[in-house]
Amino acid sequence: MIIYIETQAKSYPLAQKILSKFADAYIIEIDHYKNIFDKTIWVKSLANAIILAKQQNIPIFSTPANYGYQWKSFFFKSILNCIFDCKYCYLKWAFKTTFPTIFVNYEDIQNAIAEKINSLRKSGYNDTIYFYASNYSDIQWLDDMINFNQSFIPFFEKFPNVLMESRTKSANIKSLLQCNTETSKHFQNTEISFSLNPQLIIDSFEHKTSSLEQRIDAINTLISNWWKVWIRFLPLLPVENHLQIYSDFISYIRKKIDFDKINSIFIWSIIYTKSDYNNLVKRWNFIFESKFHEHSDWFMRIEGSITNDFKLLFTSAFPNKQILFDII
Repeated sequence: MIIYIETQAKSYPLAQKILSKFADAYIIEIDHYKNIFDKTIWVKSLANAIILAKQQNIPIFSTPANYGYQWKSFFFKSILNCIFDCKYCYLKWAFKTTFPTIFVNYEDIQNAIAEKINSLRKSGYNDTIYFYASNYSDIQWLDDMINFNQSFIPFFEKFPNVLMESRTKSANIKSLLQCNTETSKHFQNTEISFSLNPQLIIDSFEHKTSSLEQRIDAINTLISNWWKVWIRFLPLLPVENHLQIYSDFISYIRKKIDFDKINSIFIWSIIYTKSDYNNLVKRWNFIFESKFHEHSDWFMRIEGSITNDFKLLFTSAFPNKQILFDII
């Protein structure tokens, strides 16, 4: 195990906690995480190297138009890179190294989020504010190490009408259950969102992720422990015979999950910036290339006839649920 650690990150409690978990690790002190992160370095597996860093000039990015809820919505990051190997994911070519980089200065990140919230409230915006935590990594798979849930879930409870989504393909929910046990309360401002796809899609495109059965079990466990669980059918892929595959999938999960207890349903097809799409086509034998087009908002999206098929399928399957779409 190799741990690269910025000199300025060493004193943070999370850094010390992670170092204590890997007492036998080979520690390499560095000036800045980008000295490693922005270089192509090969290590046998992700588990063999991590980077601990302090996030500077903390960005809180606005989401693109038509991304999820139409409230004021933002991305923030506490970790970069993901151990999962989803063939369609933009993270596969976004960074030069595959090492997870963990930003250990959680309090600074939370202060930046609080400043954004307070600024919006002072400007007169009183509607819901939404924060996406998982667009740079799947936080849940690593939370036994990084303690994100224990820190950020109570933090978001301080703010009325503010929501955080943590989206995952992992069935590792131990830290969530510990949060509930330790506080004996139900957290209102955090929504745990599970990305679901047919097992055929998982086997073909979502390598190293939890199986469909494992995700279903995790969903049902969280529901039984009063967590707000959301389901994201994403990304919907235009595989051969896609309507039959997804129709069978919906029939199956309706038998396994009580959707009356699911807070909301989103469906998403794949969407890329033109740059990310071009990188994907260059670096991978992208079997869906012929089914994409450039939309009027400059994003690359699946052709309209396929997305309309998906819309009809899911609205017919869940007639009594509000379904939010990000497919145009």
